[in-house]
Amino acid sequence: SFVWTPYIPIGDYTVLMADGGTGKTIFCCGIAATISRGECLPSNSTIKEKSTPANTLIISAEDRGELLKKRLVASGADLHKVYILDCMDSEGMNFTNDYDDFMETIKRYNPKLVIIDPWHAFLGADVDINRVNAVRPVFQRLANMAKVCNCGMVLVSHVNKRAQGENANNAATGSTDFINAARSAMRVIFNDNPTEKDTRIIVHTKSNYAELGTSVKFRITKDGGCQWAGFSDITRKTLEDAARFHKTPTEMLNQQNAQDTTNYALIEAIKEKAIKGKIVNISYEEMKQSNGSDIFGISQPKRALESVIPSLQDYGISIQTGKTVKYNGRTHNGFSIYQNESIEDIEADLP
Repeated sequence: SFVWTPYIPIGDYTVLMADGGTGKTIFCCGIAATISRGECLPSNSTIKEKSTPANTLIISAEDRGELLKKRLVASGADLHKVYILDCMDSEGMNFTNDYDDFMETIKRYNPKLVIIDPWHAFLGADVDINRVNAVRPVFQRLANMAKVCNCGMVLVSHVNKRAQGENANNAATGSTDFINAARSAMRVIFNDNPTEKDTRIIVHTKSNYAELGTSVKFRITKDGGCQWAGFSDITRKTLEDAARFHKTPTEMLNQQNAQDTTNYALIEAIKEKAIKGKIVNISYEEMKQSNGSDIFGISQPKRALESVIPSLQDYGISIQTGKTVKYNGRTHNGFSIYQNESIEDIEADLP
């Protein structure tokens, strides 16, 4: 079960990785406010989840209660349902050496959700945050704590300076085991779309209990509240590709959309060339002459063709690249097409 499907499971902890200045605390206040009103958190599912007003406990090592209350009020929270242990009240709390006391504190408030911000402030001075064998038992006990308390737990993490291209989850501070042991993770990023720069994006980067959720947008209001602002097509893969190719997420998304358009045109062109039961050899030059010079997009022809092989299989078409074929009396690089049944018969069977 979930506090927020599929982003925050009950009985385990969720990592929230937050870039500096993105408003991660305001986002957390937005979640708490929505839960306090018994309303549904953002979802693009056609099935609306039922909810009732529930408690949230915020344990913060950085913010004063007055500031958190202002943000909660601006987000529409019922303050009777949101409890705060601020940087003064939480001083000395430790879930490593004082595990039982920490758990009893949580139970006292009967929360549906616990937000610990930042998590490593309550780790204890004797634990090396970067050593797997030191922190792994701590993470296991935190998961057990969430299970015993029957709540969801969000552990807020600052973003480190390591290279993040190969794995978006490497953004979390500390040992990589922090993310490996988590069952769900989210990343807060700025929205670099020029028309939506007043919003932030929550990207679901890990999910062990369900499929990854759609990225959610929120807006910071003038009075410092959280306002849900729809959804984004940016995914974990978008973040990783953007880092790898030194682009912004929006630039990467626009490039992918352009490639999707190119792929569709390429598939249609190949379908027109296919003849049932016959191998058809086509040169790259002929494809450009008959369908336009941009038929392969920005990719090399061989790579562009290989990228659409799975889609062509839906139409009973197979292709083989790396062929040498004749076109206009000259030898050219090309590919072969083979279709085992007619397009009309296949399309008739498609849903």
